[in-house]
Amino acid sequence: MTVETKCIYCSCSCNKSPNSMDWGTNGFICYAACNSIHIYEYEDNKFPHHYKTLNWHKKLVTSVHWIKRSNNSENELIATSADFTASVWTYNGSEFKFSYSLVGHTGVVRSASGIYLQDKGCEKLMIVTMSIDCSVKLWICEKDSEALCIQTISFGSGFGLDAKFAVLNNPDELILLVGADDSRIHLYTQAKDMTFIPTVQLKGHQDWIQSIDVIRESQSALLIASASQDCHIRIWKISPVQEKHMEADLNELQVDAVTFSTVAGNAYSISLESVISAHENWVYSAHWRQSRDESGNTILQILSASMDKTLIVWELDSNSNIWLEKVRLGEVGGNTLGFYGASFSPKGDIIIGHGYQGAVHVWKLNYEEDSWLPGLSFGGHYASVQDIGWDPDGEYLMSCSTDQTSRLHAPYVAHGKKNSWYEIARPQVHGYDMVCLSILNRFKCVSAGDEKVLRVFEAPRNFADTLKNIVKLDIDSYVKDKMAEGASVPSLGLSNKAVFEEDIIKVKDSLDDQNSKKTFKDQYPDFYYTPVEVTEPPTEENLLQNTLWPETQKLYGHPYEVFSVTSNHAKTLVASVCKASKIEYAGIILWCTSTWKQIGYLSFHTLTITQIEFSPDDSYLLSVSRDRMWAIYKHFPSESPPYRKIANLDRKLGIHSRIIWGCSWTFDSLYFATASRDKKVAIWGKDISKDAENFSLQSEPLEVEDAATAVSFAPGLFQNKYIIAIGLENGSIMLSSWSLNMSWCTLQILDQNTAHHLNVNKLRFSPVHGEAGSKQKNEKILQLASCGNDHHVKVYNIYFDSLT
Repeated sequence: MTVETKCIYCSCSCNKSPNSMDWGTNGFICYAACNSIHIYEYEDNKFPHHYKTLNWHKKLVTSVHWIKRSNNSENELIATSADFTASVWTYNGSEFKFSYSLVGHTGVVRSASGIYLQDKGCEKLMIVTMSIDCSVKLWICEKDSEALCIQTISFGSGFGLDAKFAVLNNPDELILLVGADDSRIHLYTQAKDMTFIPTVQLKGHQDWIQSIDVIRESQSALLIASASQDCHIRIWKISPVQEKHMEADLNELQVDAVTFSTVAGNAYSISLESVISAHENWVYSAHWRQSRDESGNTILQILSASMDKTLIVWELDSNSNIWLEKVRLGEVGGNTLGFYGASFSPKGDIIIGHGYQGAVHVWKLNYEEDSWLPGLSFGGHYASVQDIGWDPDGEYLMSCSTDQTSRLHAPYVAHGKKNSWYEIARPQVHGYDMVCLSILNRFKCVSAGDEKVLRVFEAPRNFADTLKNIVKLDIDSYVKDKMAEGASVPSLGLSNKAVFEEDIIKVKDSLDDQNSKKTFKDQYPDFYYTPVEVTEPPTEENLLQNTLWPETQKLYGHPYEVFSVTSNHAKTLVASVCKASKIEYAGIILWCTSTWKQIGYLSFHTLTITQIEFSPDDSYLLSVSRDRMWAIYKHFPSESPPYRKIANLDRKLGIHSRIIWGCSWTFDSLYFATASRDKKVAIWGKDISKDAENFSLQSEPLEVEDAATAVSFAPGLFQNKYIIAIGLENGSIMLSSWSLNMSWCTLQILDQNTAHHLNVNKLRFSPVHGEAGSKQKNEKILQLASCGNDHHVKVYNIYFDSLT
């Protein structure tokens, strides 16, 4: 029995902290994604491609940074984490490998930086780490050996936020610059024993210094850029004292210089060269870029990122010696919340920025027009992903998260290219954490946030066009004459309001009115939707504002927050449950999808029902609960309500001793599986030797290595065996086969490097064989989707020898 699994889609946001993303000269983009590190590269300089996920840390990764060698190459990566450690990874030309860890801090390690030194012909790596334990640690890392802490610098009750090494005029003159929460840059010089001595403090900023970067201006002079929460960027210059006197110019900014001496006896001067003050909110990063123009002249630029929703490229004007704003990127207004950082591509023709909502925004330089245009972004949810659901025909996947959004993922079907997956719509941006969803048909879904209400959505025309242009699907049967063009969210509202064609015409007329002195936003403050035709996956800006689905119904009836929702396969009923601590609240509400009225209430469980599932033939409704019980409700079409309980787990069997987290039916409705925190997965079915309505245990439960949190059956048999995927609390996914005669067989285990590194919340096999976006469905391929507490949504291709 041969099974091969490949992760074809990995979606997760960048962590919401400064220094969480970096683009190396090796062409790789790295960014912190929950407890892991994502490595991306660009294919044909156009499409971002997920290359690798690096897992080692046990808590949130707080920063990532490529370490530059003397030859300008970057093949080592350092990451810091909230688990009080840092890690170093090495790229050997074909793969990334964990090298060693830096263990010693007693608090969250916030940032790190490194530099290579030559010591007696041997190259050594020196690393500085900063932690909220009020210390800065210096480490020496030799090849093939562990890192050694050589010094700990105490900041008293404060702490360092960012640091950089720099070499002055010779390799023995190494300095360390630390930006701290006391609004000062602390400069240290290296002693002969390789430790650092506090030398001077640069004052001027009025708030925390979040970013420091250093670049060599000339053979003997360095430039420092510091970005602060005081909304300013300051440019400092370090140069030999004698050079400063010779080059003094009355036209330069006159600021008292600070002098210091190195161990070698050389004197240096630090002066403030410029103050840049165009940002209107905290500046979180400022990075240098040096290039040359066609004449060979050196061009210095600074890329800054701010919480004022903008990225700015600054360039030094050689004539006036003033830093001028060359490019401003980002969004004026809208619903983004600023940027934590930004980076240039190695060639300087692409800029990426990561913001408060976790997305990696992309802009590309159009050489012909000399302008920067939004590019194909990547990222994903920035909080736990609670539920996922497939389109009934297996063509796209929808997910919902505690980041208060639902997102729609689909393959981009481009001629001559492989079908890479992207986020193509964001149907709901809500005011409550999203907890569950169910897709009724390709253009309709129901979802619930952490509130007592279920909401029904219908796709607008712009989504139909997106499916047609990107996924190449036939949408004629879904498009209606009276169909919303898009949706917008009114101010202080939670409901997506439909926008029709006549609304858009009204907008155009308003904008064409030359006598109108008010802007359109002044006249229609609740209207944000702008029709945009997309022929490739939308940019982050379009996803934020132009891909919402209109809300058509609200379903009231639950006394507490909704916890799970599902729909039958005929799409005539929706079943939902809410959080409960008593039997009177732990019931299942049945809703009719034609009238959206409540038509039944099924009561049995005493605690929150964790999952509900209709059998594929809709003959049964299955529920599992925190009370360690399952219950089966049979369909009686002529009765009201149309389902009645016929079986439940007998506590005396003692099969499950902890919460049952998940359940799933086989494709033929003969068996169902339950997955529990007690590390057991059990298969249940009709006991045909006794009563046809009696469901009993069909084999010994499968005992797994950790709590089982999710389970899903595949839509077919493989060599007369059922295929089942089991998600575990540690993030792993088990692929197993089961049959009544041969019981359990483990086919493959997807570890944390392939699957998730935190709790798997849901697993869903595609309802059809083959790959989404492929015209010819391959019976030897299954697609499995998963989501977890690690913010990830993943899609896997599972390849079999044959399916029967």
